[in-house]
Amino acid sequence: MPEKTKIFKFYDTIVLLSPTGQKASNLKEFLNILEQSEDKVIFHHLYQSHIKYYLKVGEFPNDFANWAAYELEDMALAEKLANFDPYDFKTVGQVKEKLIEIIEEHMWDLPTIPWVRFGSEFCFSSATSIVLPLGINISTLKKFKKALNIIPDSSLYLHFYEARKIKKEKEHDDFSLWIENNFEKKELVRKIREIDFYFFSLGEIRKKLIGILENEL
Repeated sequence: MPEKTKIFKFYDTIVLLSPTGQKASNLKEFLNILEQSEDKVIFHHLYQSHIKYYLKVGEFPNDFANWAAYELEDMALAEKLANFDPYDFKTVGQVKEKLIEIIEEHMWDLPTIPWVRFGSEFCFSSATSIVLPLGINISTLKKFKKALNIIPDSSLYLHFYEARKIKKEKEHDDFSLWIENNFEKKELVRKIREIDFYFFSLGEIRKKLIGILENEL
């Protein structure tokens, strides 16, 4: 093993939910609250959706799109909210502006403002992530593949999703950065970075990563 190889330390994250107390019963209320919401609220509902238990294959990739689909029963809006990737934007503020633009344009074409049934309001929340060492440290690609089979979804989320936003200058996931900095595996790095990760569940991402590593090894 080259001397430059550093140990990869897996971490886990605990997401502590903080309800804002605001909720929307219709699309106009939703837009008004969204316009006033802090970045951490947008971040939670868009970026942290992947760590939530209900996200399964076939569902939409964020809280806003899920609410539009299953509570407002507006599939056209749900598709619009699901089909843009927030990771394409440098800041959460830019993402918020795009969301507002999508909803405003959609409302122009509606004959009436859609409402939800009582109890199906959208409840706005933010969250705080607590990062802890997982106790799994590896230094080879073979051990890395084995670790991917056993780490919890919350750890996979932290390293493959949230790591891209913890530091503003970071554009890539922790895994491909580690491989790029320690191994002569440009093609492996390329394959990992080409995964359209936002539109897949954590279970699907785990399978894709393991499959890519199996082909490499």
